Amino acid sequence: MTSSAAPPVAAAPLEAWRIYFPTAALLGVGGLVAWSMQLGGVPLGILPRDHGAFMAWGVLGTGIQGFLLTAYPKQNDAPAPGRRFLLALLTLQVAAAVALLAGQPSLAPLPWAVLVAWSVDIAQPSLRRKWDATTAAVPPVLLSGLVGSVVHAAGGAGTAIGVHAFVLPMALAVLDRVLPFFSSRVLPTYAGRRLPWFLGPVLVASWMRATAYPRLGAGILLALLLRQVWGWQPWPASRTLMIAVLHLGVAWIAASWVLTLGGATPSVVTHALAIGGLGSLLFGVSMRVVRGHSGLPIVLGKVGALVLLFAQVAVVLRVSGVALPAAAAALAGAFALWLLGFGRVSWRGSGRP
Repeated sequence: MTSSAAPPVAAAPLEAWRIYFPTAALLGVGGLVAWSMQLGGVPLGILPRDHGAFMAWGVLGTGIQGFLLTAYPKQNDAPAPGRRFLLALLTLQVAAAVALLAGQPSLAPLPWAVLVAWSVDIAQPSLRRKWDATTAAVPPVLLSGLVGSVVHAAGGAGTAIGVHAFVLPMALAVLDRVLPFFSSRVLPTYAGRRLPWFLGPVLVASWMRATAYPRLGAGILLALLLRQVWGWQPWPASRTLMIAVLHLGVAWIAASWVLTLGGATPSVVTHALAIGGLGSLLFGVSMRVVRGHSGLPIVLGKVGALVLLFAQVAVVLRVSGVALPAAAAALAGAFALWLLGFGRVSWRGSGRP
């Protein structure tokens, strides 16, 4: 006797961004509300170095993980990471992030050691088949993040490495690949391209910027970025707001290097880069991924516009040095709005066929 029952349908692979992006937003809300309260006079015991490390490796780092764990295997024809791996790594990442905010950085290097090994396993066979600058750049940039977290855990100035020599070059590595692709999707006549000899020099100059030669590193990085922007050709595609958001982030990055060359304080420079540049890119790329992977129209929309508005208010307040608690609260508001507008869409259908 044969059974007429249909065979079970295997669950679709869990897409990393569906759980990592909302987690990054949750960490952003919680950490920034606490920081805003402390700036307002509530003694929570959070040190500035711990806040900076939490934002770099915790909030921005979780967003980076969500993007890489989704896109890096696809672009290199590698298997997607399994559900258990994703959930275990996310648990470790959240524990490390919370510990960073509490001034206990010993866990911080662990998730990045895992990511370095994972990326090398993907990059090696892919690069044997065909050279790709982004594929080659990801493992050494992740290694920079690992080194910075170790330096921070040892009591050194690791946060500067984390922001300038890890999150920044990773953002530029991602942009160098996705900006021309995103632009070509909205503009059939788009002729932008990736120019060679970009990401390697960026990583070297980023280490100069983060350590002993900040102005020289900033000058080299500014020249490299302006050259690459010429290849990306932002002017026609930026009529689409989802593309314009990414170029807004690029503009803030360039502004941070101009501020460095002009002698601005490290705090002003770091926040122009981290909130205006990297924050705008995190919001822009994550909103584009959520919409594109969920079958929704790829438009900024009202909620997306509010997310970006709150982020810009935050960076202007922080760079100008006024109302610092309000600046942190505005950025917390941006993450909260992201959750309200995109969190449910991200979670909906995660892991389902």
